[in-house]
Amino acid sequence: MGTGVIDDSLVTLSELYDYNHWVFSTFRRHVEGRVLEVGAGTGNITRFLSMIATEVVALEPVPGFRSEADKCLGHMRHVSSRSGYLHEMAVPAEPGAMFDTVVSCNVLEHIEDDVAALRQMRGQLRPGGKVITFVPAGPVAFGQLDRELGHFRRYTRASLRKAYEAAGLEWVEGRYSNLVGLAGWWFNSVVLRRKHVPVRQAVSFNKLVPLLSAFERMLPMPMGQSVVGVARRPIKE
Repeated sequence: MGTGVIDDSLVTLSELYDYNHWVFSTFRRHVEGRVLEVGAGTGNITRFLSMIATEVVALEPVPGFRSEADKCLGHMRHVSSRSGYLHEMAVPAEPGAMFDTVVSCNVLEHIEDDVAALRQMRGQLRPGGKVITFVPAGPVAFGQLDRELGHFRRYTRASLRKAYEAAGLEWVEGRYSNLVGLAGWWFNSVVLRRKHVPVRQAVSFNKLVPLLSAFERMLPMPMGQSVVGVARRPIKE
């Protein structure tokens, strides 16, 4: 996995407030109660989760990323961070230790056995709680950038739903976003075979986010650079 490339991409993303808010807006209405964020990175999405959740536990295995998040969010009493990986977390034994929502943004594509990871997310939830994943979409756009970032796959709505259901979760909904970004990713990753996310392009795109997000709220996208999937843990298992 190209760690240096991941570092650079997270630095770039941390500066794109409008884009990060757009990502959050795609699933905001499904977030409630105690939230576990898997792969919190430097806290780009954590800060938005903190605005509506009663508690946020941000799980991040890379010490440097966790440290950056703590600098910005450490003053919030209802936000805490933990080091480590999802599979290292004990399954809650008491109802009060369970989460209402598990969120992961641009994480699942880095895990070879994504179904196992979704099962582990389910294990952290109360019955009826939701798993929310925001992941890269469009297999046709899989290219050099994906390989450098350590991606195993890009999803379709159907393939994400299949993974959820294989993990024992009940599908709620899935939605594509950022059709314009898909074309740009395909050109940079497949045609130009770039090894880094172009910073100038990312900054320019960030300025277009308000317009694009308004357009996509009115007209659901048939495809996109990303897909958000929502599923719940069955109440009766």
